[in-house]
Amino acid sequence: MLAAVIGLGSAAPAWGSGGGTTINIDPADTGTTAAAFGTHRCDPNLGGGPFQAEDVWVFALPAAQQGNFTSLTIEFATEGGPVTENITTTPAGDRAIVGNRAWIRTPAGLSSTGELVNPFALTNATAVITGTDGTFDLAQTCPASGASASPSLPVTGAAFSGPTLGKLTAVGGSLIMVGLVLLRAQRRRRFVA
Repeated sequence: MLAAVIGLGSAAPAWGSGGGTTINIDPADTGTTAAAFGTHRCDPNLGGGPFQAEDVWVFALPAAQQGNFTSLTIEFATEGGPVTENITTTPAGDRAIVGNRAWIRTPAGLSSTGELVNPFALTNATAVITGTDGTFDLAQTCPASGASASPSLPVTGAAFSGPTLGKLTAVGGSLIMVGLVLLRAQRRRRFVA
């Protein structure tokens, strides 16, 4: 009997959560923001999007024998400190379990100019499932509109348009032409010498 209990290891039922098996997320899927994750897909049945200020994270059980999710606990790192979110079988406006998939919307950490300033980064997750042991995956993300894996530098300085832009374009074009003439004169001088 003791050997049977020891043999269960990480597949031991999570009795405190109403039964089921507790499993962990695949470690390869952690340490990422929604924008930096490799698979971007917005699905109206799994959180929708893209949204202006929210990322959608979708988790999946990769094997049929794992059954369905009954709950998930997800840990994120933010500039403001760690955040823990829970998803249960009771759907809410910003999260739900859909059989062997689950989704959640989190703040994207976007500034008013679309820069990533405080994105949620997935650090760990566990799930209680109806099936057998294994791991689960971060299947896809739907980053907030305007988010990118490599945030760009802010645009600063005065905006140019109308006549000012036309003058700058003319000056730039003139400088390019002068540069081409000088380059041609230098090449001609090399061939003569």
